[in-house]
Amino acid sequence: STKDFTVAFKEKNLPLHLLINNAGIFGHPQTMTEDGNELHFQVNYLSHFLLTLELLPIILDTATSTGDCRIVIVSSRMHFNSEFIPDNMNGEQLYGRISFYSHSKLYNVMHGYALQRRLTNVGITVSSLQPGFVDTEILHKGLYDSETKLALWKISRVFLKPTMKSPQQGAATSLNCAVNPELNKQQHYYYDSCNVKAPSSQAMSFELQEQLWEISINIVKDWMTP
Repeated sequence: STKDFTVAFKEKNLPLHLLINNAGIFGHPQTMTEDGNELHFQVNYLSHFLLTLELLPIILDTATSTGDCRIVIVSSRMHFNSEFIPDNMNGEQLYGRISFYSHSKLYNVMHGYALQRRLTNVGITVSSLQPGFVDTEILHKGLYDSETKLALWKISRVFLKPTMKSPQQGAATSLNCAVNPELNKQQHYYYDSCNVKAPSSQAMSFELQEQLWEISINIVKDWMTP
């Protein structure tokens, strides 16, 4: 679990210069975790939120000596297809496999903005990004969970392949945000193909970012180190 990992990492007493939040799932049927959260919401967003907060003291300590630590949050272009609906975050009113993936990716970008505001002049740069349409197993393991759907995906993939990035190409923007010395800006930006782009209007809303932050804190507070 996320908490188990953070405990194990802290026991190593290592510095932490870089954190890339990239774990994700896509297109799963509506499922509630044992913690009571919708699966995409927890895996794609809440786990990143908790992981970052738990490791933040180490990153802050490292930044004191280096002046350049990075937190990179991998989102998706699909966040443009989402909207922030606080009373439907677990699918209480309406659920869609693709829409809830998109929602989680909107939360990722909002998290980046809200986190950076709390890290002013401390030597930490928070970036969010979209890696592109990457040829990985995420579709295979999520949306295409039946033999018929899997067969259709394999056929479609043949035609989509020329438009897809390889995993190496898909990692380029994450790596750029992580190690490019010119990006030690200590300001949050959203990147697409290694270039700064404007995310959705909802992603940039200060009020919605703060509302999401408060909701998230209330959910993970029992797992946070005092």
